[in-house]
Amino acid sequence: MDYKGQQLAELLFYWIIIAFGAVGWVIGYMHQDFFIVFKFWLVGVSISVVLCVPDWPFYNRNPIEWLDSVPNRQVESKESSK
Repeated sequence: MDYKGQQLAELLFYWIIIAFGAVGWVIGYMHQDFFIVFKFWLVGVSISVVLCVPDWPFYNRNPIEWLDSVPNRQVESKESSK
């Protein structure tokens, strides 16, 4: 997962949890039952875990470009001292 993918996963996690919690709170308030709020929140957590924990391909759209490897200086110094 690249850095942009991590940011996307975090945003998805937050918004899914907040949305399900808010809807659950409203419905739970209307029915005067806190267990409804908990069930909505639990469904939101489950969905966000399925979407955010695995490394799905849409999280890898911006691959990290690594630098070329630096030659080992100890090997060079031993070769030059021969």
